[in-house]
Amino acid sequence: MSKTRKGADKFDVLVIGAGPGGMAAATRAALRGLKVGLVNGQRLWGYGIHGAYKSKGMYELAKDHLVACKPDRGYLPADQQIDFSQVQTQLLEGSAELEALYQEQIGLLGITEFKGFGSFVDPHTVSVEGATFYGSHIVIATGTSPKWLPGIQRGHERIMSSDEIVSLTRLPESLLILGAGIIGCEFASIFNSFGCRITMLDARPEILSHEDDDIVEFLTENFRTNDIRIIHSARLESMSVEDDQVVTTLEDGSRIETERALVSVGRIACTAALNLDDAGVATDDSGFIPVNPHCQTNVEHIYAVGDVGRRESDIDLALVHVAEAEGNIAVNHILGGEEPLPMEHIPFIIFTIPLIAGAGENENSARRKYGDVRIARLNNVRNHRAHAMRSFAGFVKLIVGPEGDDRILGVRACGPQADSLIGEVSLCIQHKLPYTYLMDAIHAHPSLSESLHNAARMLAGLYPVQSGK
Repeated sequence: MSKTRKGADKFDVLVIGAGPGGMAAATRAALRGLKVGLVNGQRLWGYGIHGAYKSKGMYELAKDHLVACKPDRGYLPADQQIDFSQVQTQLLEGSAELEALYQEQIGLLGITEFKGFGSFVDPHTVSVEGATFYGSHIVIATGTSPKWLPGIQRGHERIMSSDEIVSLTRLPESLLILGAGIIGCEFASIFNSFGCRITMLDARPEILSHEDDDIVEFLTENFRTNDIRIIHSARLESMSVEDDQVVTTLEDGSRIETERALVSVGRIACTAALNLDDAGVATDDSGFIPVNPHCQTNVEHIYAVGDVGRRESDIDLALVHVAEAEGNIAVNHILGGEEPLPMEHIPFIIFTIPLIAGAGENENSARRKYGDVRIARLNNVRNHRAHAMRSFAGFVKLIVGPEGDDRILGVRACGPQADSLIGEVSLCIQHKLPYTYLMDAIHAHPSLSESLHNAARMLAGLYPVQSGK
């Protein structure tokens, strides 16, 4: 075990990174009476506020704009003129408010904050701006940064990652989005809703390729209806700026000119500057840190939480709420707890317009693991609340085990307020409850959650199955 270096302040828990995972770990440790140091190289809560929150704030404003412009609602929609600088003002005000709350929280909890980037000197010692600090336990929570591809001109303001696009003060007339995963699809919806012309380049044959066919078809049709152009199986040759236009050239020689471009092809681990070799912490070939179910690295007193960690899971876990949960799990383990992070019920939201949300297995993965699973899908057109909203696009899908296994394995929901449907199902999955709990529960009327009730009744043969509805 490493000795405390002379002059190094000593902490029970030293957290490197003040994003959602790092803040959760620091908060839990401080509340349990541990002496906590927090190394903060950027802004509090990191991309969780200054990227993810801003994109969701932009999403809400885009959705409000769509509602204001919607015809056939009993009022005449106004000609909406968008001042995108005011959109940015709203995002900046919101992020500043949230950051101030977390800054106050650090003070109230007695957490010692060190401004600067940390790197390991040895397995227990971290250097920050020339000063050294000792941690009996260390939690790495440095997150990720955008990934770039060869052939893309770097450093020009017109070619952006998801980190930069949330800071735009002027709405571009046209935007090319490279990548059709979750982030790419979310920004396609947002900017299309504001009136920007969107072209998406998808390296795969379909967008959101990790999801079920009905989810993919739902979103693809929505994009087509809203004139979002998708080029599938596209291979990038180069992307550069010429005469104030982004020129994107594909391997087949075709050229696409747009005012701006968003590169959304994944993220890479922020571990290069940590000097992990001197701590003995192993990484995989991509720089991510493998962790066990308690978020421990190969060095037992060092943990990694949030996006920087790599777990054995076929679920996309790059989510704020997962990072927070992992921060809590790591500190619980430091304190002697043995409960691992439960993975099977984790909920998610995809902020497209309309929303997509889910928890647990999708249909494809459930069939691979469990065989002949049972599916109940109820379209929103059969829900009274959807009729009251005059918004019928979407559906709810319950995924239940094969005959003899009534456990809920997963849920998927598409359409307005889809995120409001997944919470109770996530709880059922976590506690391995049968679908009959949803069928027997009394749901408020009219509410979208009645679709869960009726989907469960459909599985039990107590609700009529009607083709196409």
